[in-house]
Amino acid sequence: MCGISGAFSASPLSSGRDGGWIDVMRQSLSHRGPDGWGRELFENAALNHNRLAIIDPAGGQQPLRGASGTNWIVFNGEIYNYRELRQGLAGYPFRTHSDTEVILALFEREGVSGWRHLRGMFAFALWDESSRTGYLVRDPVGIKPLFYAQHGDKLLFGSEAKALLAGGIVPRLHEPSLHGVMNFRYLPGDGSLFSGIVQLPPGRVLTWRQDAVSLAELPRQRPSQLEPLPDLLAEAAARHMVADVPVGSYLSGGVDSALIAALASREGPLATYTLEVGDDPREADHALETARLLGLPNQRASLCIEDGIELHRAMVRHLEVPKVNALQGMQLAEFVARQGKVALSGLGGDELFYGYNAHRIFWLAHLAGRLPSGLRHGLARPLLGRLAPDAWTEPRRGLMMLEALPDWPRVYGLLRNVWDCPELRRQIYGERMMDAALPDAFTLVAERWPREPDPVKAMAEFELRNKMVNDLLWNEDRMGMRAGLEIRVPLLDEGLVDYFLNASRAGLMPLGRAKHALRRCARQTLPGRILRRPKSGFQLDIVALAQGALRPFFDTYLSPERIARHRLFNGAFVGQIMAGPARRGQRWQWFLLYLMAQAHLLMEEFDAY
Repeated sequence: MCGISGAFSASPLSSGRDGGWIDVMRQSLSHRGPDGWGRELFENAALNHNRLAIIDPAGGQQPLRGASGTNWIVFNGEIYNYRELRQGLAGYPFRTHSDTEVILALFEREGVSGWRHLRGMFAFALWDESSRTGYLVRDPVGIKPLFYAQHGDKLLFGSEAKALLAGGIVPRLHEPSLHGVMNFRYLPGDGSLFSGIVQLPPGRVLTWRQDAVSLAELPRQRPSQLEPLPDLLAEAAARHMVADVPVGSYLSGGVDSALIAALASREGPLATYTLEVGDDPREADHALETARLLGLPNQRASLCIEDGIELHRAMVRHLEVPKVNALQGMQLAEFVARQGKVALSGLGGDELFYGYNAHRIFWLAHLAGRLPSGLRHGLARPLLGRLAPDAWTEPRRGLMMLEALPDWPRVYGLLRNVWDCPELRRQIYGERMMDAALPDAFTLVAERWPREPDPVKAMAEFELRNKMVNDLLWNEDRMGMRAGLEIRVPLLDEGLVDYFLNASRAGLMPLGRAKHALRRCARQTLPGRILRRPKSGFQLDIVALAQGALRPFFDTYLSPERIARHRLFNGAFVGQIMAGPARRGQRWQWFLLYLMAQAHLLMEEFDAY
């Protein structure tokens, strides 16, 4: 795991004129690679690398040159099957023992199509000096990030948007993207919060040649038949233990992290780590009991908020987007990084195996959709008519979902708190947002909705391609790399993702039973005491924190002076919520305020106006 940055340029680069900003790009990502750095400058390209050494610590320095002498690469991620691939590349004159060189060897043997063999998490840039062609590549799931932007006759790229800002992109807030964040609580689509900077979509290859850019799908080698789920789980855990440094594992009290820890510990020693959040120690106690049942050591960290303002400055600076669910991951990553460089995460189990309450609610909505439309509307419309049009409560959302059936993208948006409508825009937004050309948030869902007849599976696929990439994986990467920690996600192994995409929803979630298939497999590995526990995780109570440890942060970044200066949000709406007591029924409103405060902080940290 590392940081990469650089540029492809139609006009010649020179070390005297251009070396300065190229180094500034690299330095902006120094947190991603505390173990070393490298740079190569060509007439039409620059490649930067910041290294966190996991595989071949002694010989894996980058940028790395291929045997041809004309191909160079900078790589962020891990190729878990690199040893098998290396065996199939007999005769190639390898000079290192790194997975990076295998990517180069595949390209020099087969061209871009050679990358179909890669299994892992990756984002890399390759420069072919002989043809003056550059490539940017991102893994199919989107585990590793990669941003790019056109800057004059240059294409800048980097693992984080801040590298492109360091390369000369003027930081300007992109209001449509912020509107997406305010609705989804993550950044929908392939953009960023900075105008002109976009993400390379997962599973894509960008080819640059003489200032011409094209995008194509990354070639993939799909299995002729799917292996049994227990075999796929065991193989995924084993692959993700490949490292030349010790590997640890996050451990909550739930099934997903317990299963990964149990399977991975078959491959070698494994320490586990848990975060205690809030005043209720039961989650951490469950994790400790799980570790004891599995015979694994466990260390516990506690969420600590001594200075909420400084904490959020660091968090937002690294996230580059407001988030409601990143603080706990930030502190756990800091703790684990003091013990080692690699941690496994149970992320992916709920998404691939229908483990969220939202999946069950959507399944119930699917059943309700079979009722006659007249009956549904007859139930919903009279009750909706009694509610204020700008009210946003659980009962109102439920009735709106019932009335929206069978418009599944809209039903999904309502379920996930997408609130976009003219009445609420006027209530929430200030002058700048109201003057901007903002997309309809429900249309953003509809444009990306999968062509899948089963609406529950369509929902799960949508979240895998969107929420997973731009919310959950985004957090894992940024908070891990801030601390110099590589976080791996075995449950998002390519084989398991293919299994999910090819399996029927009824087979994985029969009669609405959450995570049925995964729990059935886990019976072979985990004690029943673990399997019987209710779903858990490292959850924050933002409403309580807003009245306690985080109140100075809210007061500072939602002050009347800041609201007036930035003109993004409606001061009357903010003031009304801030002046009253924090009630559980106002969870949605406090989440909005939390995002607003971070938006103001982000503008000031990046000077993005």
